[in-house]
Amino acid sequence: MKRIDTATKVTDKFGAGKHGFTNGNPTTGLKATALDESWFDHVQEEIANFIEGEGIALDPANRNQLAAAITARLGAGGYLRKSISATLTAGFWTTPVEATVDENDNLLLDAEAGNRWFATATGPLTITAPDPMPAGGSARLKLTMAAPGNHSIAFGPEYRVNHGQINSDPNAVNLVHMEFNGSLVDVHITQRSGA
Repeated sequence: MKRIDTATKVTDKFGAGKHGFTNGNPTTGLKATALDESWFDHVQEEIANFIEGEGIALDPANRNQLAAAITARLGAGGYLRKSISATLTAGFWTTPVEATVDENDNLLLDAEAGNRWFATATGPLTITAPDPMPAGGSARLKLTMAAPGNHSIAFGPEYRVNHGQINSDPNAVNLVHMEFNGSLVDVHITQRSGA
């Protein structure tokens, strides 16, 4: 897009470097803004390219083609959400991500991959905070105990368990609900039967 830049433009009408137009004033000698083909071509092509980009053939008898092109683009789905992961539906992560365990038996939660994790404890684990720590929001870890169970589960220093405790019985399913508050993670633990 191009702003008007002829000699009779109104300099900085909409802010620094944002020139505009005037009708002029014959009684004061103020000339109307002169137009040139360059400006008209820019305006025309900006609009026409968008309309044609939506597969709409230009029709000189139709004055609603820009609106139709905008509606088509928005209706195509994902136009305003192209940077959001496809695993999001209605603002919720729908695909759980497997948490990983490092060589020191730390359970690692990758906040960039999602906020719904699952893991199976086959031995003692320490649940560590994501790095970097989310500034806010909620998450959940589904932690299942492998047989024979009785695995020791600890939380890193960033966690504050407010309710519940880990059930380490064989095949127990623990739902670790987390609320991120900057440097702390508030935890509420519940259990459910089955997977």
